[in-house]
Amino acid sequence: MKPFKEFERKVVKALVSSHPPGDDIEAVLDGATFVSYDYTGSGYYLTVRHPSLPSARVVCDVPLLKGTSGKIVSGFVAFLENGELTLECHTWGTVDVPEDFREREVDVS
Repeated sequence: MKPFKEFERKVVKALVSSHPPGDDIEAVLDGATFVSYDYTGSGYYLTVRHPSLPSARVVCDVPLLKGTSGKIVSGFVAFLENGELTLECHTWGTVDVPEDFREREVDVS
């Protein structure tokens, strides 16, 4: 089972495309090893490991992306460090990102 949902793959591709591993992001998405998932009450952190990810910390928050599912609006940030990628999904509206958000239909724009 792959650690990323389809909408998360789209988000990671957009955020990481101008950072290492850049062109190899498909290999990371397809071959990453699940490390952890932490639901915070208003979002979540999903962490994976892959050998082509950088060791130096890189914060990827451009372009500004929004995930929408019904009345739920979320934002995203990707962190690269120590061979790991952490995707943060956080609330951007008045409705918190629910625990089952990853199982919903999410439109990314």
